[in-house]
Amino acid sequence: MDLTGIGGIWPASLTPFAPDGSIDAAALAAHLAQLARVPGVRALVVNGHAGEATALDAGERAAVIRVARQVAGDRVGVVAGIVADDTRGACALARDAAAAGADALLLFPPALFAQGAEARPEMALAFVKAVAAATPLPIVLFQLSRASGLGYATELLARLVAEVPQIIAVKEGSDIPAIYEDNLRALRRCGRPVTVLTTNNGWLFASLSYGADGILSGIGSVASDILAAMFAASQAGDIAGARAANDRLLPLARVFYRRPGLDMHNRMKTALHLLGRLPHPDPRPPLLPITAAERAEIRAALVAADLLTA
Repeated sequence: MDLTGIGGIWPASLTPFAPDGSIDAAALAAHLAQLARVPGVRALVVNGHAGEATALDAGERAAVIRVARQVAGDRVGVVAGIVADDTRGACALARDAAAAGADALLLFPPALFAQGAEARPEMALAFVKAVAAATPLPIVLFQLSRASGLGYATELLARLVAEVPQIIAVKEGSDIPAIYEDNLRALRRCGRPVTVLTTNNGWLFASLSYGADGILSGIGSVASDILAAMFAASQAGDIAGARAANDRLLPLARVFYRRPGLDMHNRMKTALHLLGRLPHPDPRPPLLPITAAERAEIRAALVAADLLTA
């Protein structure tokens, strides 16, 4: 499926595990199928942070993509996260993703970029160009927050898009509204369509008002229907409708995206378990299961979002 110019909702899916720690393929297929059925969902994103990609070996990542491809068919796209700390590893994962049936790659910056890659922009350029050369698949570039040290400066982001034509979209998570707006304007000036997918989970509603072609977020694994309603209302200029959807989303965002951040997707698994959509919510070690107290808070958030009855 050609995802060029495709916006809408791209939920970042979770990876269910069986009690013995193996991937629960049946639960994964059911999870992805539920997301694919939501009106407004245009692509399934697998093997990202939400999918615990760094806990999966290369064979498991390819297996997840194959399940997603089977579930998605030709109606919904499949985007494979490429999370690696070296260029060779990223290229190998990209080739695996292409062979497994992915439609596009979601390219994460290597973690070591946080140690000062902004002072060496040629490093980012070489990395992205190498992955682009590894397969013919288009690339969704992950723009993280500047505070993380992994975000690209606006000038570098524009240069990457200019020099790597395989980049068809940007997952925009700059966190700071002014930087988000600068990046958005730079991407709109690049001379070709580049889809901007907001992922600013603390202010998704506000980021849509700046302009975005869609939403790519882990919270979509639990509330893709609410994201779709908020995005559709925003696109139609229905501020009241978008605000109403955001009011439902807010308790979930507050309970998922809080300290410690390493548990955010773990909490989403617990939410799906409470909703009866996931048989086993536990993550892979070293992550630990959610405590009973936090589980109760997640349940309360689901009730507040009208996803679960009290």
